Amino acid sequence: MGLLDRFSRTFDKYGYDLDGYDKKGFNKNGYDKKGYDENGFNKNGYDKKGFNKNGYDKNGYDKKGYDKKGYKGGHDEDGHDFKGYNKDGFNKNGYDKKGYDENGYDSRGFSINGIHIDTRIAFDKDGFNKNGYDKKGFNKNGYDKKGYDENGFNKNGYDKKGFNKNGYDKKGYDENGFNKNGYDENGYDLNGHNKKGYDSNGYDENGYDENGYDSNGYDSNGYDENGYDENGYDENGYDENGYDENGYDSNGYNRLGYDHIGYDKEGYNQEGYNKFNKKKNEVHSD
Repeated sequence: MGLLDRFSRTFDKYGYDLDGYDKKGFNKNGYDKKGYDENGFNKNGYDKKGFNKNGYDKNGYDKKGYDKKGYKGGHDEDGHDFKGYNKDGFNKNGYDKKGYDENGYDSRGFSINGIHIDTRIAFDKDGFNKNGYDKKGFNKNGYDKKGYDENGFNKNGYDKKGFNKNGYDKKGYDENGFNKNGYDENGYDLNGHNKKGYDSNGYDENGYDENGYDSNGYDSNGYDENGYDENGYDENGYDENGYDENGYDSNGYNRLGYDHIGYDKEGYNQEGYNKFNKKKNEVHSD
């Protein structure tokens, strides 16, 4: 299209010419006649050289031939493979897979035999060996190989038996199984009583439950919940039928209705005589 053609083009009310392109040469989808947008990318997201917005081609390589992880032929720009080692077997810090540099020393200056490059002995200038322990067997944090300090406690504050300096384990119990308040995991103290003072059977140190009764069902006065002792008598000495141990009620009469002398409420004995030796009919006839 010549310069004259460009200025002689006609555009519709939406700004597109007869071919469907605007004055800048883009169609309604934003692409020119070659299929590229104003940023130079086609509908698939690649530029004229075949690279996307992130700089990679369809196969995932950039202009220098490196993939998205930064490798070309298995190595990055510095010559290290995906594990971080170059062709000579050293990483970016200059150490091989075993942790030694080209001179045979690790990052702390120890050789494979454990001799330090500066001190020429098995300990560095700070007094620690190849494995990080001093002559007493403790590391820079003060712990031995098993993780205990010179006092026998690990980093969490517990000894080999699992107790802290106060004598309690992780759950808060001492070697006898009691917490700082003196109770075991079930809530009972050394004497077997809980915070309310009752044992596992529900009795206090005197042998009574929360209602005041012992294992036999009697209170401290010796009476059950109905008010009777083990012999079946109440505090006044009467059984549930109202008779004492001798068989008399509160009025002095037995179950047959006679008093201690043998007379009923009207004053007559079982033969029907009163203390004057008279029968009821004789008394009435008089």
